Amino acid sequence: MLICEDFWHASLPYLLWLDGADILLFASASPGRGLHKDSLLSSSEWVEHTNRAYAGLFTNFVAHANRVGYEDGLNFWGGSTIFDPDGNLVVRTPDFEEALTIAEIDLNQLHRTRARLPLLRDERTNLIQHELERILSES
Repeated sequence: MLICEDFWHASLPYLLWLDGADILLFASASPGRGLHKDSLLSSSEWVEHTNRAYAGLFTNFVAHANRVGYEDGLNFWGGSTIFDPDGNLVVRTPDFEEALTIAEIDLNQLHRTRARLPLLRDERTNLIQHELERILSES
């Protein structure tokens, strides 16, 4: 489980993936910022794109619960989602409304997706370790 900004640093979901996580749980208090097409908030669209990308890249389920309501002049937009390991939307709650949404996920989909796209199996962690050590030694 990652909380708020932790999810926006790709290294942390990556480490959870390497450590065997099948579902990335993400809780946030993301305020709405900017308007985009179709009256969507730019911030909600960006969050949804990131969640979809992590689900597909890490072949995991990504479940994101976002705060909803107003506090101290900030608008928390809600819009919680679940994406499957293929990056497909399973469920999305409404924007700007409190909601309890229940969704069923098929954990066997993890095996099907990872058999077709064996990114985790083929990850070269020794190369990552070597390059991180090199980068850190040059700092």
